[in-house]
Amino acid sequence: MDIANLMFLVILFVNGVFGVETDAVETLEVMEGDPVPLDTCVTKLQKDDEIVWKFGSYVIATIKTNNALLYDTDDARFKDRLQINDQAGDLTIRNTRTTHSGLYEVKITNITHTMHRRFSVTVLDAIPTKVTVTVGASATLQHNIADIDSYDVIEWRFEDRNTPIAQINIQKSESPSYDETDERFKSRLDLDRKGFLTITNTKKTDSGLYKLKVQGTNIAEKHRRFRVMVDEPGLAKGVIVGICVFIFIVLISGVVVFCYCRCRQQAGANKMSEVQDPLNEDQYVRAVDE
Repeated sequence: MDIANLMFLVILFVNGVFGVETDAVETLEVMEGDPVPLDTCVTKLQKDDEIVWKFGSYVIATIKTNNALLYDTDDARFKDRLQINDQAGDLTIRNTRTTHSGLYEVKITNITHTMHRRFSVTVLDAIPTKVTVTVGASATLQHNIADIDSYDVIEWRFEDRNTPIAQINIQKSESPSYDETDERFKSRLDLDRKGFLTITNTKKTDSGLYKLKVQGTNIAEKHRRFRVMVDEPGLAKGVIVGICVFIFIVLISGVVVFCYCRCRQQAGANKMSEVQDPLNEDQYVRAVDE
């Protein structure tokens, strides 16, 4: 084999004509209910291109000769949730549930090329983490994002506000910034580089839903939610309920004992009246006349 033919084969191999391109697994994480977009990185499908989407071992969507078809698993977990773009082959899973977590793979084939893309999808439970403190105490919201160092921007929002109450751009700044226009949290927030948010000297108005979002370059953003409850100082609700139950039991027991004693006393009085020889009605009348 001459040098020219050898170089030709090398170029073909590099371009993937005789091989199969497989990208690294892309990690996606969303909250339950949010959509999951899985893209093919194809601008426009050609007439002979074929797309096969798989979830685990199940084929859930295909495009062949420009004909898009959707399929489901045995447990119907994707019913009315799949949407495929017949122009680029992108797949979207709508109204996600935790059961949609898993490995997704797309295979794109044409007459000269085969490409694979894989996605590891995690759908998190939408129920927020509950944090309960008393008025005046500090509340620290600690997430469980293990690869937080891979992200550039960390931001916290409160309820449905569009402006973050605290954020930090790790690549550009060493110090976090806070929303100075919101008097609610003025001088009471502390955000560290791990993304943990601490609310000091808590107030009743601090109760609500807190949302964490982290973003990075070429990495899927992640979200966490926390439901903070700030209670007035005093006995815990569980203790109060226990005391009320105890008092109720004592009252019921007292009523039962009282009724029992009263019945015993009445029964004793009846027995005493039976032992004595009471005056009959005629004797009582004569005694009154005398």
